Order: sequence, then structure tokens, then C-alpha cells
Amino acid sequence: MSISSSGGRRLIALLAIGATLFAGACSSALGGDGDPAGGPGSGQTLRLALSRQFTGLNPHNGGSPDSDGSVKGTVYESLTYLDPTGQVQPRLAVSWTNPSPLEWRFTLRDGVRFSDGTPLSAREVAWNFTELLDPATKSQLGAQLKIYTASVTAADANTVVFQLKSPAIDLPSRLWNVYITTEKFWQTGNLNTEAIGTGPYLLKSIDLENGATLTANPEYWGSKPAFGDVEYKVLPSEAARVSAVQAGEVDIALNLDPLSLDQFQGNAKYRATLSDSSWVQVISINENKGGPLADVRVRRALNYAVDKKSIIDGLLKGAVKPSQGQVIAPPFFEPNPAVSAFEYNPERARQLLAEAGYADGVTVQLDIPAGTYAAGAAIGQAVAQQAAAVGIKITITETPFPAWLSRQNQPSEQAADLVYIGWGGQYRNAYTVFDPFTSKSRYKQSNITDPVFDDLVNRLQSATDAETARTLAAQATQRYYDEAHTVFLWPGTFSSLVADGLTWSPRTTRYLYAQEVART
Repeated sequence: MSISSSGGRRLIALLAIGATLFAGACSSALGGDGDPAGGPGSGQTLRLALSRQFTGLNPHNGGSPDSDGSVKGTVYESLTYLDPTGQVQPRLAVSWTNPSPLEWRFTLRDGVRFSDGTPLSAREVAWNFTELLDPATKSQLGAQLKIYTASVTAADANTVVFQLKSPAIDLPSRLWNVYITTEKFWQTGNLNTEAIGTGPYLLKSIDLENGATLTANPEYWGSKPAFGDVEYKVLPSEAARVSAVQAGEVDIALNLDPLSLDQFQGNAKYRATLSDSSWVQVISINENKGGPLADVRVRRALNYAVDKKSIIDGLLKGAVKPSQGQVIAPPFFEPNPAVSAFEYNPERARQLLAEAGYADGVTVQLDIPAGTYAAGAAIGQAVAQQAAAVGIKITITETPFPAWLSRQNQPSEQAADLVYIGWGGQYRNAYTVFDPFTSKSRYKQSNITDPVFDDLVNRLQSATDAETARTLAAQATQRYYDEAHTVFLWPGTFSSLVADGLTWSPRTTRYLYAQEVART
């Protein structure tokens, strides 16, 4: 669909009307009391709503927080894990040391078994990393590990040794989602629809389009989860999640548009929250495709054309502030104080387009993953309307997550010109926070080529002290801003509805792990 605009006043009217219509719709949809017997939160099965269809449960492929990543984190475990605030904690490893810049040693937890009865051992752990480091392996996580890891071996039955190519003083934090399975399962199992892990839950069944069912692992080494059974429901549309809440069919629902949360103020059945995320929202720019977006003046024009504050106020309830011209934001990361936001300046945008030889305007595509980000579709329309006012016509495509991801993973010339996406670090003060934005990124949505920025990030990730890392991070943010490699929008927002009788702390990374839900 194509969006056109006659100016800023029309945008404000659009946002105001949209907010009124949406609030009215939600008032009708959420006003029912058709809960099943006992109401939400009272059953023996925990019901969790996710907003993205699954792409598979391969433990070496990372995972989206809004879909399969949340399921993987219940059936699999890593050497370390991140607590809800983003701090690294022990998991399968109980401790670790860094005896030299290029060596790390991890001591494994005693008494842990995989769900098929196989004992956890340093040999099994080392095998997982060896598979990831194999040059023939196309694993997403392996691509990152290969950059700085030379080898991973078993020193004895309980000690895993990492030999690095370059220092990584935050290595324990980088390993939080490198999930461990057995070599036998890897060789004989179906990695996308089965699971053999050490986590608090066992996988009973999975439907990649509709959800998964789990049951508590009776042999789990850690604390027993509050619920014996879990049902993850894939509800990729806002309307589906609202309907499920209305019917009392889910205990926790995520990623509802912030405007709908007002309907739950004073609601006795659900608590509504709007939380910060450690990610930032951006519009990724495909520079490698060539054409107008290969010109930095056009990319800067896009930044000047978008009135971030009006969109935040109109569609995100003023929950965040515009990004400071960089892809990191407080309180999770320390921004560069010398870099400021691109102001809303339509006249400057038109001037830059003319200087670049596009006084008559340009036409570009914007891809949005359906149901993934709060108010994503409405935000895309608002951006397109503002851009049209300066001569940038945006055609929007909204598709389910698997199809969206498949397109973005194509070569640059086949991918979209622009992608609305949330990106960033998973843990506080992450040295790898810039990874998704580099030319080397395993995320094809990056689609830039900038050796200078890549070199700064490589040196940052190899830094051996915090001061050097801080200096290089500042230089990297400045370079990314100067080149306008993305449209800087705002820190991510994360909405949730939690049934009364349950306690759950929203993670800054948006993952919804069943074992972290408790009863009051």
C-alpha cells in the first residue's frame, strides 16, 4: 500500500483519530467477562501468548523473543543466563575464570542430566561449540563465535576451556543463548520440532504456526516451576491477542498496542504494564541494494523527515523519548553525549534530496513484520505519511514473521529497501551491542558495507579494559550517525498483560520464559 501526505497537520489528525478509534474498539472488545471457570491465572496449565510464528527449535540458531526463542529458553540451557535486568548469572556453569586474555575456563554444575538421561559433561558442552565453530556450519550463533573463538575443549569431566583469537572480557555474557544439547540428538533428532535439553520443561508438541505445549521436567536440577504444564499460543495479530484476553484464554499476553492498555486500568483480572526494552527501534536501510539509499544525503533526509516525537506521543503514549542519534540508549547502555538526535526538519530533508539529485522524489519499500512490534503497522503508516511530505514515497508491506524473515535473509538486491525492526544488545554494557548493525552481521537486515565502522566494533569487542571500550564505542556511534546507516527512532517499548494471581517480571529483552512465572 502507498501512503501520501499533505503535511504535518494531517499527521496529527490521523494520530488523534486513530487513537480514538482504537480505544473505542478496545473498549468493546475487552469489556466482556467470558472467562472460563476459575478465570485467567487460576488453572494448572499456564497459557502464554506470543506474537510471532515459530521458525524452529534448533538450539544453535538463537531465536526471536516473541516466538521460538521463548520456548527454547524453557527446554534448553546455556553455560550462563541473563536475569530479567540483563545481568549475567551462572547456569550450566557454576563459575568461570579468565587466566589470560585469550583463555576462559568454565566449571560445570554437578548432577545435571539431559532430558534423555545423558549426564552433562564437559565433552558434550565442548562438542556443541565445536559444531558451531565448524566452517561448514551455517548456524547464526556460530557466525559470531567464529570471529573471536579459536577452539573449545574439555580439560576434564567438568571444565570447559575456550581459547580465543582475540580478547573478550565479556565472554560469559555472550554465551547466554548458546543452548546445549547432546551430540546423539543432534545427529538423530529433528532439531526444529523436537528438543533434548536440560531445562525446567520438556517439549510435548509443537506446531510452528500455532504454538507449543510443554510439561515440567521431573528430573530438573533446579527449582521446580510453578506450573506443571505450559501452552504457548501463537497469536500474530493484535486482534487475536485482544480476543484471547477478552475470553480469558491466556494468562499473559505481550505486544499489545500501548493505546489499548488504558482499557485495563482498574481491571481486576489483568494487570497492564508498559516497560522499557534494551533494544532500540530503527528503520534499517538497505544501502547495498544501490539506488537512492546508497547516498548518505538521502539517508539523512529520511531521518530529518520523520517526526519521532509526534509518533511517540500519538501511538506510544509518550512512553519513550526519540533516540539520541545512535543505536544504544540509557539506562542499559551509555550513549555518546557528543551525538545528538536528528531533528524533525522537513525543509532540510527536501534540500538534501535536491542536492542528491532527487528533487522530484524517490520511491522505496518498507517491510514490517506483522504483530511483532507495538503499534508497528500504525507507526509504519505515520512514517510513510511524513516521508511523503518531503518527496519520499514509501510502499509498505506487512507480512507474517517467517515470510518477513525469509525475505530479509535474501541477498541485498532481493531484500526490502527499508525494514522496521527492533535491534540491540541483550545484556547491560554489551561489547557486542553493535553486532546487528555491522557489515559482518549474521542479520541480513543490516545490508550495509562500512569497513571503518566494522573496524571500530572489532576493536571494541577485543578491548581489554572498560575505558578503551568506552572510547571505541563513542567513536562507533559517531561514525554510524555520520553515515546515517539507519533511521534512528526510539528505545523499544514492551507492553504486557498479566492475569491476577500471577507474578512475572518483564525482561528487558522481551523473552517470556514459563519458569519465571509464579503464583501470588
